[in-house]
Amino acid sequence: MLFGDIQGNINIKEQLIRSVKNNRIAHAQLFVGNEGNAKLSLALAYAQYINCKQRSKNDSCNKCHSCLMYNTLSHPDLHLIFPVLKINNIKNPISDNFIKEWKEIVIENPYLSISNWYQKLGSENKQGLIYVNEAEKIQHKIALKNHESEYRIILIWMPEKMNLDTANKLLKLFEEPSEGTVFLMITENQEELLPTILSRMQRIKIRKFNNQEVCNYLKEKMLIEEEFAQQIAKSVNGNINLAIQKTQEKEDVLLKEFQKWMQICYMFNLRDLAEWTEEFAKKGRENQKLFLNYSLKIIRKAFLMNFSNEKLSKSEREDIKFIKNFSLFIHEHNSIDIFKKIDNTIKNISRNSNPRIIFYELSLQLNHLLKVKSKFVQ
Repeated sequence: MLFGDIQGNINIKEQLIRSVKNNRIAHAQLFVGNEGNAKLSLALAYAQYINCKQRSKNDSCNKCHSCLMYNTLSHPDLHLIFPVLKINNIKNPISDNFIKEWKEIVIENPYLSISNWYQKLGSENKQGLIYVNEAEKIQHKIALKNHESEYRIILIWMPEKMNLDTANKLLKLFEEPSEGTVFLMITENQEELLPTILSRMQRIKIRKFNNQEVCNYLKEKMLIEEEFAQQIAKSVNGNINLAIQKTQEKEDVLLKEFQKWMQICYMFNLRDLAEWTEEFAKKGRENQKLFLNYSLKIIRKAFLMNFSNEKLSKSEREDIKFIKNFSLFIHEHNSIDIFKKIDNTIKNISRNSNPRIIFYELSLQLNHLLKVKSKFVQ
């Protein structure tokens, strides 16, 4: 994770970078913030910057051996601690039992909530904890020499989930940390931590994202169109995790609509087309433009899929599976015309043209274009 990947938080980034440059890295730090803000991503970027071998003025190099391992959360001197569940017949669970799953979800979404993590484990109704055997494991780890970096990072996500025994054992580690060990703790509820732990922590308050920062994230990382991104950003109160969920939910709805439209266009059922056009006309111009912009995005992905040799895994999302199949109908002989037709329709909607007429006409044109033969079809 790079500082440059994180929206806003300029002052916090400068503070963290300055602590490294001035060799004033506190051995126990607490990143505090609401759900969906940058506390975890900033802690990860900070950890990477601390151990980067060729760090620049404002960020990690993202090229050295240390950075490459941090990108996959696999650095041997990075130890990840988080709440775990008593599942899979594990009597005394520790983070290492679930490390593969946690790395996957954090790399995909460093703004995740505790609920997202429990869903990942398939146990939404259970409450996770950081058990005392986790503290014992940490004690064992820090008794050993660092593998290859000057600093060993112990990153504890949601320390408020520690039980009392765990908290007391870790308190002793905070009091007498071994040389070259840095504890980075990320919390949403600091009031649930022991006062004795809080008193030993350098606290870093992370503010929530503003609407523009959420919008920028959706556009840059999720390739969402401006209007849709703005719409989502205004509804999530600075919570990027919620924005991601709302985006995925909305796109799931749009994907089903797009699939239905393409089937109607290809099969050329005039009755179905008339009914669907009538429903489309009732949605309002902004929703119509949103749908057509989403359609352009899917069609663009389908065209690019023709040049990818990647095979689908069983766990691929439904949208990827659809795009893979749909790519057979989007190719170099029809893609430009399809893009132009849809783009012109968006412009016509903006000019207050009759949506029933222009969308019906567009659908008739797509019926012809989708049946243009592609060289990719074997």
